[in-house]
Amino acid sequence: MRNVLIFISAFLFSGVLWAATPYHVSDEVAVAMHTGPSNQYRIKGWVVSGTMLQLIERNAETGYLHVRDEGGRDGWIKGDHVEQGVSVKKRLPLLEQELATSRQQVEEQSAQLAELSERLGNSNESRAQAVTEMTQLQNEIDRLKAEIAAMDETNLMGWFVRGGAVALGGLIVGLIVPHLPKRRRRSDDWF
Repeated sequence: MRNVLIFISAFLFSGVLWAATPYHVSDEVAVAMHTGPSNQYRIKGWVVSGTMLQLIERNAETGYLHVRDEGGRDGWIKGDHVEQGVSVKKRLPLLEQELATSRQQVEEQSAQLAELSERLGNSNESRAQAVTEMTQLQNEIDRLKAEIAAMDETNLMGWFVRGGAVALGGLIVGLIVPHLPKRRRRSDDWF
């Protein structure tokens, strides 16, 4: 019984290790090309993964496709092994080029972003200086307005004082003049 438990434990442990090991299908897979529309026909050759094919006809019963490869060979391949469009193998160089272009654009945009961030920092500093100067100028304007208002008040008081002095002088003259001796008129008898 003990040996059975050890065997089962070892089997389960090896299963866990086997399941943890990653596997993948090789990128260079070849598919058999037959002379007819099923696997009952003789294998005519092998078509490597990524080979561009031209569809000639489709057999609905067996699911095989009659195709012609880039070299001009024609034959039958199981439809499950054929996908529509350009193969990943052919697209990979274009995708790598697009990736390199995208990376270059990202680097350029990062440089532009850094430059714009620096400009923004400078603009914020300039704005802060302008706000400070504007506040100082507004304070100066308020001070000058107060000074002008004080000067207006002083001028107004000056006009009142001058007007009062003129009125007082007129009153005094008006009181003194009637008391002055009158001048006699000269009488000329010439006529």
